[in-house]
Amino acid sequence: MIMQNIIKLSPKQNEAVLHDNGAILVIASAGSGKTRVLTERIKRLLDKTKRKILAITFTNKAGEEMRERLGNNEKIKSQVFIGTFHGFCQQVLEMRYNLIGLSKMPHIFEDDSDRLELIEQAIESTPSYSLKYVALEPKKQREFRYDVLGFISSVKRKLLSEAELLKETNDEDLVLLYHSYQEILASQNAIDFDDLIMFTHRLFINNPSVAALYRRTYEYICIDEAQDLNNAQYQLLKSITTDEYRNVMMVGDPNQSIFAFNGSSSNYMSKKFVEDFNPTIIELKENYRSARKVIEAAEKIIPGSNEIVNMVIPGIFKIHCANDEDSESIWIIDKIKRLILKGQHEDIEGQITYEKIAVLARNKYVFTILEKQLKELSIPYYFKITPGAIKFESKTMNIFDLALRVKINSDDNLHWLRLLELLKIEKGINLQNLVNIIEKEQFRKVVELVINLKEDGSNFKSSLIKYSDYIKVSNDIRDDDHRKMILDEIEDIQNHWFNYAKKTEKESLIQFKNAMALGQTHPQSQPKGITLSTVHTMKGQEYDIVFLMGMDDGTFPDYRAINNGGVEMVQEKNNAYVAFTRAKRFLFVTYPEQRQMPWGAIKQRTMSRFLKNFE
Repeated sequence: MIMQNIIKLSPKQNEAVLHDNGAILVIASAGSGKTRVLTERIKRLLDKTKRKILAITFTNKAGEEMRERLGNNEKIKSQVFIGTFHGFCQQVLEMRYNLIGLSKMPHIFEDDSDRLELIEQAIESTPSYSLKYVALEPKKQREFRYDVLGFISSVKRKLLSEAELLKETNDEDLVLLYHSYQEILASQNAIDFDDLIMFTHRLFINNPSVAALYRRTYEYICIDEAQDLNNAQYQLLKSITTDEYRNVMMVGDPNQSIFAFNGSSSNYMSKKFVEDFNPTIIELKENYRSARKVIEAAEKIIPGSNEIVNMVIPGIFKIHCANDEDSESIWIIDKIKRLILKGQHEDIEGQITYEKIAVLARNKYVFTILEKQLKELSIPYYFKITPGAIKFESKTMNIFDLALRVKINSDDNLHWLRLLELLKIEKGINLQNLVNIIEKEQFRKVVELVINLKEDGSNFKSSLIKYSDYIKVSNDIRDDDHRKMILDEIEDIQNHWFNYAKKTEKESLIQFKNAMALGQTHPQSQPKGITLSTVHTMKGQEYDIVFLMGMDDGTFPDYRAINNGGVEMVQEKNNAYVAFTRAKRFLFVTYPEQRQMPWGAIKQRTMSRFLKNFE
């Protein structure tokens, strides 16, 4: 009999759910029912408090899953905040931006291309460095911009003061560039992702009464996937707690910490939280989700990570060595076709469909040949992406996006100049009189549309419908494929608005754009077909059947981690463990003995060192 749902909580799960006041740390291995424990505890706490509960997740999709499990009743809506750290900080700043010296709610520059352009502006405005920069080769200039971006993010995640900033580096140019970058952001009434947490932390630290207000508002704090905390997030948590306030629950698995490149570490959960909060510690080791053979395989990646108990489903685990990348992809597709043709298996509930299958890899380039073969065979698939703001392809809707940014933030010089460049207009006093200069009708009409949008977005939907009707018959567009692209993108932005509007009581264009930047408006429905995904993007989700391809040394683990060793190799091993535990029933691991390099050379490859224990 296949276990569908956990009707009865195990003793350990029940202990976590029934924990009352005080800090609690739930160390939950893969498949141990941590989300159920978290949601059941929230339900119980709602029965005993009239105050609010702060439930922090690390992805918007995880938040959606938590909402579904909790139910969509009024009590949940009014008493539980479910969202990411960034979403919580956005809400705080929207109400109290004036307390950190801002005259209005800043706009979020979410795109790295925007930030890199601001860094270039910062370089140009820093004479002591600009001459050195201009003398560099283009490749070195690009590398330097990314280095500066990394330095700025690191400074913000560490929440460094001015004095600490000067101690962080001996390079005075970097310090000057950091200040120039922040000044340019401020001049455009903008912030980046890292600022959201940094400014909110600063607000709580400098305004104890506000921090106290949030402590009174939220009687309990629950943090999911706590192994992915970074310093700024952990310090933000501490800024709204005190020695008397200890109602914090952390749930996570140290073996699934894979975001070290973003400054995260499981130490904040398993060491700092233990030292600072002295929590009750409960370990969940039973596995209710994965098949026995999958967990036995994961155990060989990180021994001691799971107890092989309470697993009624045997499952399948297999490693396949292929001659080359073509043979590897052919083997995967052949296996998928056989599974689909078979239709059913006693280990899998219901019909075996493409939607129950995922192919994972360490890096996206590994999928190149597989994707080509899937296309040739007309097998449906899609790339799983991290939700975020729309990336428009049509020039028309890019104009819409840039014009909307400028409408809601008149200080946004970065996107104003991009808009003028896209329209090939050298002069323009403001958005209002820009319409008189634009010659092409479809561009003029889309800018007019934006200008006439109401601040509360009350005519957003109707305006886009009207513009869509115009595009359908416009003689300004000769190519039907291009016409379809514009219409599809209009429908896409309408879907984003719909997802935003159903989650908020009082709409506004500013809130909508910031919600889009944080990925809060992305449709949650799953596309049809086989899922192709990098391991990082698949975090927190599982499929019945998983193929993990490209498990050759130098690909997985990545050659850079092999060269650098240390924490990077620990992260790679965690990556492999996470990849294995995305499979609920069947796991097929493949690797090629030969791999073609981008320059054409053929290199011999060996099995990933993480698979040596399987020989």
